[in-house]
Amino acid sequence: MEESLTYIIVTWNNEREIKECIETINRFSPDYCKIIVVDNASSDSTVNIIKEQFPDVTLITSDENLGFAKGNNLALDRTDTKYVCFLNPDVILTQDIITPSIKELKDNNIGLVACRLNNRDGSWQPSTFSFANSRNLYNEILHIGSFMPQRICKKKFINYYRPLEKFNPDWVIGAEMVMRTAEAKKVGGFSTEYYMYTEDMDLCKKIETIINKKVTFLPDYSLIHLGGASESQNVNYNKQKKLFENDLQFIRKFYGSKESNNTKEKMIKAYKLRLNILKIFYKQNDRDLQIEKTRSAIKMLSEI
Repeated sequence: MEESLTYIIVTWNNEREIKECIETINRFSPDYCKIIVVDNASSDSTVNIIKEQFPDVTLITSDENLGFAKGNNLALDRTDTKYVCFLNPDVILTQDIITPSIKELKDNNIGLVACRLNNRDGSWQPSTFSFANSRNLYNEILHIGSFMPQRICKKKFINYYRPLEKFNPDWVIGAEMVMRTAEAKKVGGFSTEYYMYTEDMDLCKKIETIINKKVTFLPDYSLIHLGGASESQNVNYNKQKKLFENDLQFIRKFYGSKESNNTKEKMIKAYKLRLNILKIFYKQNDRDLQIEKTRSAIKMLSEI
């Protein structure tokens, strides 16, 4: 069928989420959609739930945890539909997101479409961002975009932009992404050199550099992403350091080692400036915590 699509879901111990995820896919998706699940050696009941309750789902089980990128790419290699939707297992659909996404992909200048992510309570979950580079990361550390009007954020500080209409961000969170399957394969799917957290930004950058197309974000269509709320509150030392390492690796990959080194230096300068601002001006109850987190960030960057 011309308008055929495959959902690709990579699971790892998702027994609490996978049932509602697949049920809402079946409820809100067009009839031409298929589902492939790659399970990364779950030790819980994820595989049994899929086998017993969703026999129409194509299930690929791995004896080892392949990770996010390799798991998605394994299913992508076996996808023969015209379109593909990469979907996290902790997603709940609340409406048909496929029909409007495919409509956008009729524009040959668009390479990827994503819809708005909400928390369970319906609140907005940030999911559109600027590519990591020295300027954007410096601005993000100092939260400069939070002081800017939305019309400027749309162009310069995408992380702080809350769109009311569709637009073209640099990259989007990988909880839900719709592409033409041929183009997803052409860019090599998700890159596997990152440990985690950066594969979605990298994919969007490859869409820009390899096939010269754009990412489109549709705020009028939404879905629930359960992981977003907890993830935003859980930035521990090891995760933060890995995020720094991945950002610098991304910059090295696409802009060169000189820019990566320059970015690291600018990030340290930004954090030192932030530390002085916190000490002098910040009077909130979490002042000590923010100061300690900033010192920790400086130490992490210095160690990389």
